[in-house]
Amino acid sequence: MKLTEDQGLILDEDKQLANLVRMNKGQASEAIELLKQLPKKPTAIPDTPVQAVETDADGSTKVDTESVAEKVPNGYFFIVDPTEKDPEKVEKFFRVNRGKEGTRWEGYVFLSAQASDDFYPVKDPGRREVIFQEILKDPTNAMNQYGLRIGRCGVCNRTLTDRHSILRGIGPICAARLEVEAAAPTEDQLDILRRLGLHD
Repeated sequence: MKLTEDQGLILDEDKQLANLVRMNKGQASEAIELLKQLPKKPTAIPDTPVQAVETDADGSTKVDTESVAEKVPNGYFFIVDPTEKDPEKVEKFFRVNRGKEGTRWEGYVFLSAQASDDFYPVKDPGRREVIFQEILKDPTNAMNQYGLRIGRCGVCNRTLTDRHSILRGIGPICAARLEVEAAAPTEDQLDILRRLGLHD
């Protein structure tokens, strides 16, 4: 489909704002119809990355490996959110992951808040910093608490089925990798597991 000059102007990024201000209802409807005919592009937007950088004298940037974000391990965390109006009462689940090597996201750290089974990027830089600092107070415990409350490993997010893993909140392979000590469950904990049908 060939665009008219007017239609081309609608899609010209440099003139978009000026065109939007000048459009009447008919022109806006025509623009919407035109946009519907364009090839579809993926709409998934990656989580907003956090990347601490320093600028050198030559204007180049590099990741600051000593930043708070760089110290937080990948995983799933349960914390009391210190950024809420009543931080004593608002408990939340978060995911931290990093961009894959060899991609444009390499060197970036992503933070998402969990709601049900979905994850939503935390976009405010100040809020991200505070949440990272809260997780860093005790990341292993925050992972444990995630697993205990959700029933999924706080490292890899797989379902926990082993009784020790359920009580620890981290699966055996991830626990070994993190060098988390697998303490034997107490008699009270074993009783809870028996009532849930998770232990003989």
